[in-house]
Amino acid sequence: MVRYVSIKDISLSVASGITKKKASRGKYNVYGSTGIIGYSNLYDYSGVKILVARVGANAGTINIVDGKYGVSDNTIIIDVSQQYNVKYVYYQLKYLNLHSLIFGSGQPLITGTQLKQLKFRNVELKEQVAIVEALSDIDSLIFSQQKLIEKKKAIKQGTMQELLTGKKRLPGFDEEWRTYKLGELGSFDKGCGISRAESNTGNFPAVRYGELYTKHTDYVKQYYSCISGDVAQTAKRVTFGDILFAASGETKEEIGVCAAIVDRRDIFAGGDIVVFTPTTEINPIFFGTLLNMPFVQKQKSERGQGDAVVHIHADSLSEIIISMPEKNEQEAIATVIKDFNDEIEQLERKLAKYQQIKQGMMQELLTGRIRLVDADGKEQPKAQILQEKQSQPAHNQHFDDAVMIAGIVNAFYSEKYPLGRKKVQKLLYLVRRKEQADISAFHKKAAGPYADEVRYKGGEPIAQKNKYIQVKRSEKGSRFEKGVQMQQALTYLKDWGKQADVDWLVSQFQYTSVNELELLATVDMAICDLHREGKVISVASIKNLIRSNKEWRGKLKKAYFKDADIQRAIKHCQELFSDKEG
Repeated sequence: MVRYVSIKDISLSVASGITKKKASRGKYNVYGSTGIIGYSNLYDYSGVKILVARVGANAGTINIVDGKYGVSDNTIIIDVSQQYNVKYVYYQLKYLNLHSLIFGSGQPLITGTQLKQLKFRNVELKEQVAIVEALSDIDSLIFSQQKLIEKKKAIKQGTMQELLTGKKRLPGFDEEWRTYKLGELGSFDKGCGISRAESNTGNFPAVRYGELYTKHTDYVKQYYSCISGDVAQTAKRVTFGDILFAASGETKEEIGVCAAIVDRRDIFAGGDIVVFTPTTEINPIFFGTLLNMPFVQKQKSERGQGDAVVHIHADSLSEIIISMPEKNEQEAIATVIKDFNDEIEQLERKLAKYQQIKQGMMQELLTGRIRLVDADGKEQPKAQILQEKQSQPAHNQHFDDAVMIAGIVNAFYSEKYPLGRKKVQKLLYLVRRKEQADISAFHKKAAGPYADEVRYKGGEPIAQKNKYIQVKRSEKGSRFEKGVQMQQALTYLKDWGKQADVDWLVSQFQYTSVNELELLATVDMAICDLHREGKVISVASIKNLIRSNKEWRGKLKKAYFKDADIQRAIKHCQELFSDKEG
């Protein structure tokens, strides 16, 4: 027989918080409806408790907290009896969807009385623990995926800040960027009104101004409105290369956000949209991303007019000042942008899959459709939650190198800029230095630091054999590409905590040339040698060390080994690696 229990039955108390004071600093967190809202040097509560936002836009939001802390009066505290697993109760409340309890139009509200009356399936403590363990596993996976997405977005933002300002240039580009007013590059027009009722009436793709805030980022990847032929006859037709600006909004900070059309079909723009049509050839992915960068958005914000509703007009947009490279460099930067976006979208799809799995697990486990403990209290074999982890081989340096090489190839591979062995070797050396790991396998070869054992009997052949990577040969040398089993290697990277090292490589060297990597790795190896010998680090001492090695001395004839280059590399190495001996 299924038994149910109420929140009132399983709680020591259900009451609003009492903490009145909070500050910007303090020893203890103070929680409100949005999470941590301040700090205090005094605390009113301790231990594991469930918090439910009581009032306002966040009403019904649930958190679980531990330690010593304060709680404001807009938050309800559920103090669960020790006979129940707090996290089990938390998951049950999440499954019950407290947002459905909200009442009040002016000020959304949930009361303690409502919460006390909620009922859920009652099971023995052992089964509660088993359910919590299963759901916590998928929560950990979701959390890790969210952190990875955040990290990728941060790397992308930093890279864009460098590339779209010209502070960092892609290999092969050195021409001066030109500065323009936006109005010098094209003409402006207005979109025509497409109502909400008209936005799902046919097969003609359209963009409404509100979607520029909520659906589209930098360039339009898919359409959320489709209008009929009759509506299309009076709507504004746009096509490949056009930029759509939101002409109305709620804040000056966001006014004028835009998206480029990268579709060669006829698309239609709704009202409150300013349409910019370039009169010169500009890559739309590059341009849409550039026009949403913070330093450009600031110019739009300064030109926004109004308070309750903010507007921006074509004549204001025409005065915005931007700097751009030639078309070839735009195309190269656009490839980088698209690669980043594609990778982030792939990660977000995976996150959505995990979240869907969790929802299904909650439905099965919290309702008793799947039991993890039988009627006699014996643990059943756990339901197969995820099959992401495969049996993992034992660690050794060669296999670790194989997995790391796969991670490097996955992160740095590009059809436009082939990834060769020299670059892979340098990146592998640098990541070992970052880890303060053993670098004795790397020697002072002409193209060194270079590890023959990695090339011939270690990481590289293992990575090929396991199909993590493939190595294609041509007249220009070997080229590393992704293999059909790449995902397996990436799973190992994540499970072993090594993905952060790959992310570090990307953040530091994504667009660093092979020559620059050779300079940096060479100088760093020289610094390590000089440290061990107790010698002063200088341009002269590094040049003397390079000159003293038969394999290396030819480096000093290279254009990128001038004194100024070596000095710059010394500084860079000292910033990258804090250890003294390597």
